[in-house]
Amino acid sequence: MEDTTSIFREAKKLVDQSGRILLISHRRPDGDTLGASIALHLYLQSLGKQTTLACIDEPSERYAFLPDIRKFVREFDFREYDLIIVSDAGAYYMTHFHTIYPDIFSGEVPVLNIDHHASNDRFGTVNMIDPNCPSTTVLLYRWFAYLCVSITPDIATSLLTGIYNDTGSLMHSNSTEEVFVQSADLVARGGRVSAISRSMFRSNPLSTLKLWGRVLENMHITDDGVCMSVLTMGDFAECGAHPDESGGVIDLLNAVPDTRFSLLLAEDGKGNIKGSLRTRREDVDLSKLASKFHGGGHKKAAGFTIPGSIHREVSWKIIADTPFPDSFENPISGLTLLAK
Repeated sequence: MEDTTSIFREAKKLVDQSGRILLISHRRPDGDTLGASIALHLYLQSLGKQTTLACIDEPSERYAFLPDIRKFVREFDFREYDLIIVSDAGAYYMTHFHTIYPDIFSGEVPVLNIDHHASNDRFGTVNMIDPNCPSTTVLLYRWFAYLCVSITPDIATSLLTGIYNDTGSLMHSNSTEEVFVQSADLVARGGRVSAISRSMFRSNPLSTLKLWGRVLENMHITDDGVCMSVLTMGDFAECGAHPDESGGVIDLLNAVPDTRFSLLLAEDGKGNIKGSLRTRREDVDLSKLASKFHGGGHKKAAGFTIPGSIHREVSWKIIADTPFPDSFENPISGLTLLAK
């Protein structure tokens, strides 16, 4: 990130000048975007600001432990706000609100963009971005420290949720010394780590477990050393599961040793294919791979969404309804992901 103090100061100025603030989480919200938005919501309300939490998709029940989780709305008039804060969205279109409100990011209302994705397109009036941060809530913790925010148990729980989400409950390689120091401090301040762990990592409905079994059943390792699997709408229907329940299963694929990276392709029921990518290797940059399909993310965790549907073949090539290159250059080799 550029001069941290300068960015933090500019962000504070935006907040100081605003009375009504719209807090936006990205579509298909995870623990980091929700935790960041709610932590901001709680802090800003303590300053007497009027806040609205917004997300195009309803948060999953697994985040029911978060304070005010049911206050997220889908409809609003963005022109009624003095400031829009977007948390954990690598690009403006990740919020998906531009499809409903085409002018929302036109600059008519200033935008504070808080994020940690290297692929962020810097769509904000002020861009608080650090690609080296393990989570957006880690960056938000730093800003709160700069502001001398009094972190309540609810704010601590919200920040911890983002950390746990993006570090895989402190098990991924991005669990740095700073992450452990922050986590210890947040627990000391009343962060409910047991509720986070139980709800996010130790509680899954039968339909989700069946879906994970289907992912493992469909799993295949390609000649290029890629562990991949697919989920069609038929798979979701047979398991009695919703497409959102596929979240997190990519980590099961990524646990297979001696593979270059893992890939899960899943239909979303809206005419699209969602690709999730993970790796444990240092010589693979999945953000570059995802960018080939107009996606993004981090070096070791990325994703993309493309229009199309999935059909399984013996060859394990994935056929999309829309044309894409048969192969492309990437940091690993010329892997054929999609072919007509």
